[in-house]
Amino acid sequence: ANEDELEVYASWNGATEVSTWEVLAGPRPDQTEPLGSVPRDGFETALSVQTPHPYVAVRARDRSGRVLGTTAPVKV
Repeated sequence: ANEDELEVYASWNGATEVSTWEVLAGPRPDQTEPLGSVPRDGFETALSVQTPHPYVAVRARDRSGRVLGTTAPVKV
């Protein structure tokens, strides 16, 4: 499969402790793996990723790397 570039937007209203957004992707909702991460950039952060996989999720991490929350995978 071709790796299509995908623009993912992440925000979490009121969650000021988010330091990093991590993008996950996989062939099924229960099989996602981290693709990469970017620092939080204001209210909404854009992440460009390349993946052949149809499911994507986003994970929020604080400054120490602790997971604050992870979205449910969505089909793209």
